[in-house]
Amino acid sequence: MEVPLDIMKKYIQRRTHDLQACIYYFEQQKFSEIEKIAHKLKGSGKTFGHPEISEIGKRLEGAAKKTDIQSIKKLLEQFLQWVTQRC
Repeated sequence: MEVPLDIMKKYIQRRTHDLQACIYYFEQQKFSEIEKIAHKLKGSGKTFGHPEISEIGKRLEGAAKKTDIQSIKKLLEQFLQWVTQRC
């Protein structure tokens, strides 16, 4: 089933806000907040036809749990690329 374009646009817009929040929380070293957002990404990506964002979310959630700063940075860069390609 294909997701209607208006719903997909809202989904991408929400992920843009999630990315901005993750960057803010990373700067504030609030890794539990990143973990919460990543958990949502993990669960929603496949539903909206974007399994790659689910994978980023899964890996980001794990990195945030471990406070793995280098992995979080790398995954936020991947998240940024994903968002940029869709805007």
